[in-house]
Amino acid sequence: MSPTAAVTGIALASPLGGSLDATWEALLAGRVGLAPVTATDGLYPGVVKAPAGALADDLPDQPAFDRKRLRALSRESLLVSRLGALAWQDAGFGPGTAPDPEETAVVLATAAGGLTGYLRVMRDGLTLGPELVSPYAGPQGSLNAAASDLSIAAGAQGSIVTVTAGRCSGAHALTVAADHVRTGQAQAVLVAAVDVLDPLRLAAAERAGTAGPFGADRAGAPPGEAAVVLVVEDAARARARGARVHAEIAGLSTLRGGPDGAGSAAPAVAAALGEAAVVAADLSLVCSSASGDPDTDRAEAFTLHAAVGSAAVHSPFGALGDCAGATTLLQVALTARALADRCAPPTPGRGRPDPDLPAVATADFPRDLPAGPALVLTTDGHGQASAVVLRTA
Repeated sequence: MSPTAAVTGIALASPLGGSLDATWEALLAGRVGLAPVTATDGLYPGVVKAPAGALADDLPDQPAFDRKRLRALSRESLLVSRLGALAWQDAGFGPGTAPDPEETAVVLATAAGGLTGYLRVMRDGLTLGPELVSPYAGPQGSLNAAASDLSIAAGAQGSIVTVTAGRCSGAHALTVAADHVRTGQAQAVLVAAVDVLDPLRLAAAERAGTAGPFGADRAGAPPGEAAVVLVVEDAARARARGARVHAEIAGLSTLRGGPDGAGSAAPAVAAALGEAAVVAADLSLVCSSASGDPDTDRAEAFTLHAAVGSAAVHSPFGALGDCAGATTLLQVALTARALADRCAPPTPGRGRPDPDLPAVATADFPRDLPAGPALVLTTDGHGQASAVVLRTA
């Protein structure tokens, strides 16, 4: 039997708080992290103000693997480096217990990481002149910078990979990480995802309404920002060293289909359930990525209605906004917590169900869960869909 990839470390920052505990408690309490946000960096002409989910804080007091010189890092790099240290600690690694640096890999997921840095370099070059642009500005703002900086901060000397696939970026990163673990390419993988608010996303959201997953009054999903770092390793190896396993990755599928994910969501769910040897009746919970976007909500509602029957469904994105490339890893982290606590959080902003969508079992209040695996479903408006089956021992 091939090794089973497991999540042993979790750290995150979301619009509801700077940790998994804070975000979880806020979701259970029904709080929402959306508020008017104004772009103040001058990268977009005019004043840009839109509803969005901004990070509650940037973990200013958390050292990044004892790395001292952090001022040159982009915001994305700073976030994943600091959260990486927390996830590493959560996995139980320390002096004498950490894997060989050459056996430690880094995989980062993002939809638009580095965009703000690129825009700033172009603005400064055009307005100030190229001679006044720092030579570090371009590399530190590149798409690959956050993965490289996390690898340097953690002392990881294994492979470094950056993947981008819209909202499903995190699922692709998990696929790479699980492959590394199952084939012995790495003993441990730091799997990170980050996307921050930028002036282009805010400008596109100026007319966005209130997020309402599966709701009749949804009018587009406000943008959100988040950063997540997971530690993924072989489940048997983790238990042998006495580590806590948050969840095992029992099944994983990423597919591309029609323009709104409708053609790929159902096959992705079927493939992930098949790999995990799980039938729909076994599921205790489904975490949906519905966030108020008419197309993706529709694709997920029809898929879930047909594929999972009466399993409890929740989506956190009515409280967080559309978190772009950080979406799937947020779902995985929160689902692992739901399995541990045997509790399904409410779906914030759901409101009145859309009569044109089939019914899915969301609720406005927390619910107790039976024992059983959980499904994470993520779709985006460009045809990507992913499904992850998580289970506890």
